[in-house]
Amino acid sequence: MQAIDILNNFKENKFKGFQVSKRKGFLSSTWLIYQKDNFIYFFDIAEKIEFSDNYKYTKDEFLQEFKNSHFEIDCEIV
Repeated sequence: MQAIDILNNFKENKFKGFQVSKRKGFLSSTWLIYQKDNFIYFFDIAEKIEFSDNYKYTKDEFLQEFKNSHFEIDCEIV
């Protein structure tokens, strides 16, 4: 799934976030993606979850930054 699909999942469901596997080429990593106050927050699974500007993206920024990434939703965060 693409970055736009992640955003569409936020629209279609009332989840606060997702744990995802992100793939770029052969590399795979686990991340947390949250939607809060109309922004997208993107955290490495090992990082402290801190809703600060360091992790904040507008929807357009998120789409641009991760346009070449492929995601798989591992679980929903309610």
